[in-house]
Amino acid sequence: MSCACRTPVRRAPFAEGATIGRLRIREAVRPRAPRNVEPVVLAGAKSGTRCRPFIIVQKDPDKFAACNALADEIGPLNDPKKAFRLIEDAIGDEVNEVFGVLMLDLHQRMKGMAETGRGEPTSVMAPIGPTVQAVLGTGAEGGAIIFHVHPSGIEAYPSDADIETTEAFADAFAASEVRLLDHIIIGGDARRRSYYSFREDGGI
Repeated sequence: MSCACRTPVRRAPFAEGATIGRLRIREAVRPRAPRNVEPVVLAGAKSGTRCRPFIIVQKDPDKFAACNALADEIGPLNDPKKAFRLIEDAIGDEVNEVFGVLMLDLHQRMKGMAETGRGEPTSVMAPIGPTVQAVLGTGAEGGAIIFHVHPSGIEAYPSDADIETTEAFADAFAASEVRLLDHIIIGGDARRRSYYSFREDGGI
């Protein structure tokens, strides 16, 4: 079964971020959370005039319904293995590194999912601003789980840069009054995926 919930996002202008494995994350962007918002996904700007927004927040009921059906089957994402299953289905046979975030409601069920960084086979941007914006845009009362894919074919394990990234995002989410519940790294390949959970290993 394929979860049609991947929606790429272009980086906001001047958003502070980092490249996992190459650059360090800088100062976090700290927007405030809106209240009483409906589930949304972030989407890259469509073709149109030359001057247009870099990021568009839009409702996408079809993609949300596809993710929500799988989330209903999995149940509360109170176990890293459950979150891994949802992310694994969403990324499919991805061959490039991807960074994203899962948003949860008060019952730890998926409230939204957004891809906020897309890179090459060996690196990906980990943009703090767009990722925090995606979480706040859904009003994720239950917190957030960040994730990224290492399509290297080897077992998932964090690098020093991944640890720094986790610490930077924890600070950014805390400043925005959002709980960072986990950072999950997906490794292996499409035939046999593996995962590493910072929460499971005591890093969060």
